[in-house]
Amino acid sequence: MQAPRIYAIHDRALTIEFSTSISEEINLLVLQLHASLETNPFDGFIESVPAYSSLTVYFKEDVSITKVETTLLEHYTQCIASSSTNIAIAIQSAKHIIPVCYDIEFGLDLEEVATTCKLSIQEVIAIHTSIEFRVYMIGFVPGFAYMGTLPVALETKRKNNPRLAVPEGSVAIAGLQTGIYPATIPGGWNILGKTPVKMFDKTKEPCSFLQVGDTVQFKSITKKEFEEHK
Repeated sequence: MQAPRIYAIHDRALTIEFSTSISEEINLLVLQLHASLETNPFDGFIESVPAYSSLTVYFKEDVSITKVETTLLEHYTQCIASSSTNIAIAIQSAKHIIPVCYDIEFGLDLEEVATTCKLSIQEVIAIHTSIEFRVYMIGFVPGFAYMGTLPVALETKRKNNPRLAVPEGSVAIAGLQTGIYPATIPGGWNILGKTPVKMFDKTKEPCSFLQVGDTVQFKSITKKEFEEHK
């Protein structure tokens, strides 16, 4: 594996980048480093935020950037050694079955996706519900989980004209990713359906229903089941 790239995003945060590609192996290494820092923090450590293939580390202003960089490389080396001997740091994760109503009322782009991908609507739904997706990162807005990886058969471009208001709970795809809108917000992903499960609740801890490292499989439900679940 190539050496990671470390760079400052401002004077109190460094990002360590393992790769520019998306893979489960790289993401697991990101999560292992994240767990290592959270379990054994250095003096002045505030938090670390995992992404697809990188980890951003925030620290107090009186800590030397050079010292943080050295510490990150030490943790990275330990993680690589642990992985090679199958002695990995425990990473908390959960498996979720999330109900989705793929009715046209909610699947605003379902017909268009089916046409673009040269599939029937039922084939689109069957593919989307057949995969166990991995939560690679939380971003864009609080509670928005970026999940992958879609098969090439469902690969779609983002919409040329994003919607100003995507309904909360909308389940959508873009590129080889899928996600769920945690609130009514602007967005350009292609909407396949809607889930009654709330993705973000500021009164709970953690606020986000999904966490990095979790796995998700979608389950098709009827409109009646959707209403009963609410």
